[in-house]
Amino acid sequence: MSSSAAPHYPFVFAADSPMIAVYRTLERVLENTTTVLIEGESGTGKDALAQWLHFQSPWRDNPYIKIDFASLPDDLVESELFGYERGAFTGAVNSKVGKLDLAQNGTVVFDEIVNVDLNVQAKLLNVVEAKQYYRLGGTRPIELDCRIVALSSISLSRAVERQIFRQDLFFRLNLITVRIPPLRDRKSEVLGIAEYLMGQLEKKYRKAMHIHPDCKAVLETYDFPGNVRELRNGFERALLLSAGRDITPEALPSSWQTPRLSSSKMMSLDDVEKEYIVEVLRQTRGKKVKAAKILGISRKTLLEKRKKYGLD
Repeated sequence: MSSSAAPHYPFVFAADSPMIAVYRTLERVLENTTTVLIEGESGTGKDALAQWLHFQSPWRDNPYIKIDFASLPDDLVESELFGYERGAFTGAVNSKVGKLDLAQNGTVVFDEIVNVDLNVQAKLLNVVEAKQYYRLGGTRPIELDCRIVALSSISLSRAVERQIFRQDLFFRLNLITVRIPPLRDRKSEVLGIAEYLMGQLEKKYRKAMHIHPDCKAVLETYDFPGNVRELRNGFERALLLSAGRDITPEALPSSWQTPRLSSSKMMSLDDVEKEYIVEVLRQTRGKKVKAAKILGISRKTLLEKRKKYGLD
């Protein structure tokens, strides 16, 4: 496979790429531990950008600890974050260090921070503002010496408006904010990114492949709602199923070849509402209470709309 030359910045394949401004902003804070907020749709590469920030910094050899709040049960968030002292609660027969302890002198990443309960957000405010925290059951403050990076698929300013995110915590996180543009706004780079990903997949499967030139038209017309993650998954599937050395348009997912409703014709109001509800439920991992708050409706109304659109 012939791929584009290695970019100066990861996943940048055009001189006018909107990602260049993102990287240049982050370059200004590489030498200090300034808190950074990275926003962008699911699959755009927020974690990859956080890793780039860490491994380009002077603390590259120190810990990089990621905490995925979307997958953590609410009752385990605090113990995972802060750790706990022996006897802090029933079953705490021994002390346990938290993820913040492990991140000392490195980088801690709060993935999908919008999913954190409001009560825990109050404690996170102290972590971000004062750089200290308490273990559960502890009485001695622990100083935190690391960079904090927060990731969110949902705009935190809108989450504040919906009253599901603390305004004071948002202000503390919003010091240095970058937004990763979706692939639909980077059409000229999609082929270059696909070739870059194909290079990684070739190494993984030890199989040399070539993206046929006819694929370019498909890649430049599809919107990729799943962004880079969807692009990679689609080409991984194509690589595995292709008998020859060429990946042709026929090997790509059929959904890429059919224009999405939003691109081919005007959508009805019901179609728009259904699509938005599906996206919010996906980003909140199906948490109905949080999804209802983001949508600005009651949980009962959300259940009714799920039934209406056959989303159960």
